[in-house]
Amino acid sequence: MIRWAAVLVGFVAAVIPLLLVGMLLGRGPIDENPGLLALPSFLALFAGGYVAGRLARRAGPMHGIAVAAIYIFLAASIKALQELVVAMQWGPAAVGPMNMGGLLLGDLIHLCAATLGGWLADTHVARQAVGRGNARG
Repeated sequence: MIRWAAVLVGFVAAVIPLLLVGMLLGRGPIDENPGLLALPSFLALFAGGYVAGRLARRAGPMHGIAVAAIYIFLAASIKALQELVVAMQWGPAAVGPMNMGGLLLGDLIHLCAATLGGWLADTHVARQAVGRGNARG
């Protein structure tokens, strides 16, 4: 069972630092070639998956995947709207070809980062449960 409140908090925990890093670097969070934002993006989604997994206290990887799925959907929507504006203003040829390889690789990296964060949260939750069990015994 997914706890959507935990996913939402994890998503916000991922996006806010990413927006701040983007502003510091002078780049938008949604860019054709993320370049300098690739590592911060990975770390932000890792942290978002971790936060969601810790708050949910179960099924950390699934909560991480949910964080990444929301991020990917919103990023793709924003990018599509940006390209729609360019196409309406200058014509479809101004948009250029889609880089499917880069798109899929970026999405895979986002999914892996958030899933790993959720998995790490699961391991911490399990250790705490074992620690509480030993303290009682």
